[in-house]
Amino acid sequence: MAAPFLSTTPHADSCRPSLPYGARNEGALSTIEALKLRSMMWNVDSLDWSDPIPKSIAARVLDDLQRRQRGIVLFHDIHARTVQALPLVLDQLVADGYQFASWKDGKLIAPAAKPAAEASPALAGAALYRDSHALIIGIDQYQRWPRLAHAARDARAMREALEKNFGFRSENISLLLDGEATRANILRALNGLVSERDSKKVRRDDRVFVFFAGHGSTRRLPSGREIGYVIPVDAGLDDLQTDAIAMPQLQEVGEALPAKHALFIIDACYSGLGLTRGAAAGGNGNFIKDNARRIGRQMMTAGGADQQVADDGPGGHSVFTWTLLQALAGKADLNGDGLITATELAAYVAPAVSAIAHQTPAFGSLPGSEGGEFVFELAANEQALSGDSRQLDAAASQLAKRIDEASAIKPEAAPNGLNSPNSPAAASAVQLTIKGLDGKDVALATPTVRVDPGARVAAQRANDRGLQLFKERRYDEAEAAFTEALKLQPRFALAANNLGFVYFKRGKPQEAARWYQKAIEMDGSRALAWLNLGDASLVAGDETQAMAAYKAFVELAPQHGRVAELKAWIAEPDAAHRPKPPM
Repeated sequence: MAAPFLSTTPHADSCRPSLPYGARNEGALSTIEALKLRSMMWNVDSLDWSDPIPKSIAARVLDDLQRRQRGIVLFHDIHARTVQALPLVLDQLVADGYQFASWKDGKLIAPAAKPAAEASPALAGAALYRDSHALIIGIDQYQRWPRLAHAARDARAMREALEKNFGFRSENISLLLDGEATRANILRALNGLVSERDSKKVRRDDRVFVFFAGHGSTRRLPSGREIGYVIPVDAGLDDLQTDAIAMPQLQEVGEALPAKHALFIIDACYSGLGLTRGAAAGGNGNFIKDNARRIGRQMMTAGGADQQVADDGPGGHSVFTWTLLQALAGKADLNGDGLITATELAAYVAPAVSAIAHQTPAFGSLPGSEGGEFVFELAANEQALSGDSRQLDAAASQLAKRIDEASAIKPEAAPNGLNSPNSPAAASAVQLTIKGLDGKDVALATPTVRVDPGARVAAQRANDRGLQLFKERRYDEAEAAFTEALKLQPRFALAANNLGFVYFKRGKPQEAARWYQKAIEMDGSRALAWLNLGDASLVAGDETQAMAAYKAFVELAPQHGRVAELKAWIAEPDAAHRPKPPM
């Protein structure tokens, strides 16, 4: 496990060699460098100066370190609460396998490396890619081709997923919708990804993601070979060669990209790529290191030339893009390692879409690929379930369950209908056959899990699965997932709250209240756990406990939308006339 360096300082303005309150500028940095010194900054701020609760301070630091996997942590030893919080942090980090660096003779001294057999797995972190770039295109309002209903919405949802879940910076995402998506603009944006003059230049250690939602078409040459096209908004009906963008042009962009990995996803039907080298094989124990050395150019398409893309999926999306978004939410992490490779994405999406729509997604590698894999790293889901938590409607929930049943991992092989690091399916590669980009069958092997992620990471993944299952209204399976998380990490306050809310949704308010109380004992700063406790207590008929819980919630979250109604409820002295607060 990477070694954090824990810094305690008596005053925020005495941190050295950085400047007061962590402020730095070019002049100060130049002076420091001239003196042959180094400016060292923290990357995990405990915020102990603003938080009066030791358990809350500890939980914040542990959660931040869990996301980063290493760091310099800032504490201030002038606060008694910091002195109380620090042992909680240290004990948990030691239990999780962390080691601690020290500062000696002007150098940061890390502990001796463990033997290879004992070393912890290399996790993705920010080291996977230097930067991320995307071109997202969605066209509904065609000038001459039939209009579509959901392509622009699909494009917006994909941009949101990249920004919110996978660390793509908004300034590195180009979005072309409807009238903006002319042939000239699309080609200009594609060529900008390979331009040496672009200020947002793509570099060797970057990744590039291209998504197109709109019409596709196929042209058969006199030789019998087929060429696929994506259709810009201004394309005519009769001259694809002049008005559309041919697959070989996308291939040329892929080969010209200096990026380490590129993934093209086309929500349109066409065929005729013909130059694919085949799909990537499963990974191995050194996947992260090996993958960093290999160029990857991959593509997934929604269907073949003679097929109609289903434009009537849940949530106003096409079936393909909706399934893709579900996959990126975590379902395509088929081996439970916290990473979704392009191969895993195809292994989940292709059979699922084929099972629910009359289209056959295809996947493969483009010319220039050396077997590298485009990788999405899943962030920990910190959602605390409450009455505001969104769920799929009944029809979408049923469709999600059908998709799981049709995916590469079968429910009988993976507990809860989703893969788990402890499931039999995670112990060996999953073999399946899908369509390649040339229309021929391609065998895929999803990578195996070869390392133990540790109890804390495994608990987080179980909690994440529970959140997805709750969203799909699969309460029995969600309960099992949250219970698994708590078995792995007994003091996991977030999972305790979420388990309580599942019980509440299933009409068991007393059991729900018991788990909310456990969550509060673990971390009293969790405002939503107090709100949930109030709601469950009220339903269970315990107005005294509800009153105390609501008061604590109002104090912790004064800006929440329910505060006004709760204050009115609290202020009513006569319990007989006290209205029930909305839930």
